[in-house]
Amino acid sequence: MIAALPEGTARDQSIGNIAQQWATTDARAALGWAQSLPASNAQENALSNVLATWVQSDPTAAAEYIATLPSGKAQEKAATAIAMQLASSDVQSAINWAQKIPQGPARQNALSNIVSQWTEADPQAAASFALQLKDDDGRKNLLENVSRQWARLDPQAALNWASNLPDATARDSVLPGIIASVAETDLLEATRLIARLPSGDAQANASGSIVWQWAGDDPQAASKWAASFPEGKTRQRAFEGLMNRWSQNDPYAAGSWLGTLPPGDSRDAAVNAYTRRIISSDPQTAVQWAQTISDENMRNSQMEAIASSWLKTDPASAVAWIAASPLPDETKTRLLPKPR
Repeated sequence: MIAALPEGTARDQSIGNIAQQWATTDARAALGWAQSLPASNAQENALSNVLATWVQSDPTAAAEYIATLPSGKAQEKAATAIAMQLASSDVQSAINWAQKIPQGPARQNALSNIVSQWTEADPQAAASFALQLKDDDGRKNLLENVSRQWARLDPQAALNWASNLPDATARDSVLPGIIASVAETDLLEATRLIARLPSGDAQANASGSIVWQWAGDDPQAASKWAASFPEGKTRQRAFEGLMNRWSQNDPYAAGSWLGTLPPGDSRDAAVNAYTRRIISSDPQTAVQWAQTISDENMRNSQMEAIASSWLKTDPASAVAWIAASPLPDETKTRLLPKPR
């Protein structure tokens, strides 16, 4: 009967329904049948339905099956399907099940999907759980994802939670994401939050995210805000974020702004980011800017990177520039074609 149906949504759904009904009486047999189907949307539906049914009746056996799959997309998709099914009805059962999967991408994907659903209902509990995880379970990414979700639901509560974390590393990791979420709806409030952060990684990372977002709408205003920071890590990161976005949209205006900056580490960071963005479209301008970087190591490294890229698109011009450039002789030797 199934074979008589033309390929399409109706056939895929019918195959999925058969797999689901079969799994209620003999999950392993249904799974074997689903695996024997040709690779297609129908097979994916069938496998997903079998696993979703199986996990309800025997979660341990389903977890053991996931562990037998070779590492890769098939294993990760199977773990994700089960995790989402369980989390929709019982988060704690879903967590208990996911933790039976061996360490690896499949387990991390399962936990990520469960915690994401959990955050929608109880962000405080989801955040507390993520804090207790080990690094092997993707603790850092989970914390960042939870905090971003939480900030969209209740930015002040998320900020209060993050600000009071005793673990400085975790605090510095989640604060930028929270502030970036606040910036999506209230850019001015986000800049105030950044100003209240102590100078350090959290402030620097947050400033980079905010200015990148801001520069998409008003790069001139974003540039004034970035330049308001004193010389240091925050100003450098803000300049990098600004250049990454501004040079993507309007490289000429971004370059004009660069010309107004006084020498210093933040200018070097801005020029470095700018030249990375225009290497492919205008290598000649890129190397001219790179030569103005005051830090010798950064300057030589960026000029070499530009020259390497340039050699692939316009060898003759690149060779001529390299030969006359201020690059160290050993770098020129490494870059220039060997004489025949």
